[in-house]
Amino acid sequence: MRALAQLAKPGGDVIVSTLNRHPKAFAVAIVGAEYIARVLPRGTHEYLKFIRPSELARWGRDVGLELKDLSGITYNPLTRAFRLSTDTSINYLAHFRVSAAT
Repeated sequence: MRALAQLAKPGGDVIVSTLNRHPKAFAVAIVGAEYIARVLPRGTHEYLKFIRPSELARWGRDVGLELKDLSGITYNPLTRAFRLSTDTSINYLAHFRVSAAT
């Protein structure tokens, strides 16, 4: 997060996309995608490296980033379409703004 904050201009935006360390993310990303659907190689994800939104927000605050928005990302395998949602339990996007003083 420090590197992202340093790369962005004051008042600029930083967008992060990651997986939440939540049981649903384990079930979908690891069990579902790696073992059942086999759309990803086994071992692609490490559950303990998934990041909770509260952790990401804290890390951002610690380096002068203000969390502006948090949105979930859902995937429909039948239509192969992604959409934004309020459910951040699996995949999510975090929008930060660099403070003008940074």
